[in-house]
Amino acid sequence: MTPSTWTLREADPAVASALAEDGWDLTIAARDQAKLDDAVAALSTGKNTVHAVSANLAEDHAEAVVGQHLDVHGGLDLLVNNAGVGLIGPLEAKKAKALDLEIALNFRSAYRMMQAAIPALREAAGRHGASYIVNVSSMAARETPPNASAYVACKAALVALGSSTHKEFSREGIHVTALLPGLVDTPGTSWADAAARDQMLLASDVAEAVRFVLRTSPRCFVPEIMLTSSGPGLHALIDWDAFG
Repeated sequence: MTPSTWTLREADPAVASALAEDGWDLTIAARDQAKLDDAVAALSTGKNTVHAVSANLAEDHAEAVVGQHLDVHGGLDLLVNNAGVGLIGPLEAKKAKALDLEIALNFRSAYRMMQAAIPALREAAGRHGASYIVNVSSMAARETPPNASAYVACKAALVALGSSTHKEFSREGIHVTALLPGLVDTPGTSWADAAARDQMLLASDVAEAVRFVLRTSPRCFVPEIMLTSSGPGLHALIDWDAFG
C-alpha cells in the first residue's frame, strides 16, 4: 500500500490506526520515544511497515522526518499534520515563550512539513494521479472562543494555508484538506467534565473524515471538512470564560 507520513499528536492516534487498518505503510513522528514505541506496536498489522521518528516538531526537524520516511518507504502519498498544543488563558497573561511554542507547533510545523514533503508528493501525484495533505485544524478557527486567542489564530492560519496551497498545488494532483473537528473525546480532553465528554465527537469520526478524502476520485478536491457536535458547538460544551 502507498506510504504516508503522520505527525502524531500524542492524544489522538485514531487516524494513524485507520490508515494501518487499511494497509498503509506509516511514519509517525512525536517527542516521546516510549509512546512512539507503543504506537509502532499498535499500528503494525503484519502487512505494513511502521517507522517512528523521535522529533520535537516545534523545532525544525521537518526535512529529517520526511527524509527518514523516504529512506524507509521510498515514496510519499499522504502527509497528515496533527501536531498541536492548546495553552488556554487570557491574551494579557500569555508569555512570549508560550506564544512561540503555540505558533511553532500548531502552525509552523505543518508549514515546514509541507515544504519538505511537496517534492515527494508531486512525484506520487505524477505516478498515481493524486497525493494528499491533511492539516488538522479545529472548529475553534470558526467559532473563536475567548481565552484561546493564540490557539484560535494558529488553527485559522492552517485553514488559510490549506486554501492557498489548494490553489497552488491542485493542478498538479496534490489534494490539500483542512480538517476542522470540534472537541474530540480523547485523553487530551480529559480535563472536561463527563457531561461535556458525552457530547464530544469520537476520534473515529475524525479518522473517517480522512478516509472519505482518500476514497474520493482524483477529480474530487475537498478543501475543508467541518465536524461539530449538536447545538452551538464549542460554546455549548465548555465555559470558556472560566479560563479568563
